[in-house]
Amino acid sequence: MNKFIKIIAAIAICESAGILGAVFTMPSIPAWYRGLAKPAFTPPSWVFGPAWTILFALMGIAAYLVWEKGLAHKGAKAARAMFFVQLALNILWSFIFFGKQNPGGAFVEIIFLWLAILATILAFAKISKAAAWLLVPYIVWVSFAGYLNYSIWRLEVAPQATACTTEAKICPDGTSVGRTGPDCEFSPCPSVVLCQGEACSAPAAIPGWKTSINADNGFSFQYPADFSTKYISIVDWPPAATIVNEPFSCAEAGSEIAAAGITRKQTINGRDYCVTKESEGAAGSVYTQYAYAISGDSYDIQSKTIILTFSLRFVQCANYDDPQKTECENERAAFAPDAVIDRIERTLNVKK
Repeated sequence: MNKFIKIIAAIAICESAGILGAVFTMPSIPAWYRGLAKPAFTPPSWVFGPAWTILFALMGIAAYLVWEKGLAHKGAKAARAMFFVQLALNILWSFIFFGKQNPGGAFVEIIFLWLAILATILAFAKISKAAAWLLVPYIVWVSFAGYLNYSIWRLEVAPQATACTTEAKICPDGTSVGRTGPDCEFSPCPSVVLCQGEACSAPAAIPGWKTSINADNGFSFQYPADFSTKYISIVDWPPAATIVNEPFSCAEAGSEIAAAGITRKQTINGRDYCVTKESEGAAGSVYTQYAYAISGDSYDIQSKTIILTFSLRFVQCANYDDPQKTECENERAAFAPDAVIDRIERTLNVKK
């Protein structure tokens, strides 16, 4: 047989084993493997395909070199038998780990696979030193795969703490709470006592909040350092507070992506606001400017309107891969600045 045909045939036989293993592997990667708890040294999923393709090719070349020495060579029969045993065990590992989704059983099987590879290397070395060396990367990779298999199995059987998402809920007092507990429910918000009467003219300091003082008109307010978000960042902060010498009114109109944005009347914790949002996309993010207007009557400055304005940057969640993409989407879905802005407004100390 032509040498070229022989080497192609030997490689094809080995690559066929990889294809058979992929029959069990591919359906389980998105449905099962990605959801497994894995150690930090786990390579990205895309690494395995090219790595095994190369290893099967080296395996085929090694088989060809032994084949070239002649099947009548002393020890050739044993070498051939061990080669096909390890090839079968290779396929069997894929069936147990991915097909049966059984890391424990696969770990036991990979020990026998490793021993079969070692026996094949020793058998090949008696016929062709080059063939034996070509199998060294294979046994090294299977050694690593065995350790990875063992680590995944131990993580699977070990008690796992519930991994809650990192999204946050904004409470009426402006603070945020995360998910916790066995059911990943949101922690309860602190009790909120809304200021009334004289208490509103001299609001108590909120722990952890800063104070902004307007040098032009003397009024001040308190504000948090941020919104405790990971994928939503502040562009203009603290909010810019202005007093407009016009009675409060709210003409609902527009859309968020229109030139003038969208304006809607909202009732937040019993007080009426006129909220305007204007968004614009740029460099993989969406920048949104907010304006919260409220009647000055709440602060005994009749016929005037108080407006807080600020801007936020929302990164496009599609820029990330999971789990960051899901975290980003969950954060976006839960995010609502209304309660924080209302709490800021309630700390306003307006100079009359």
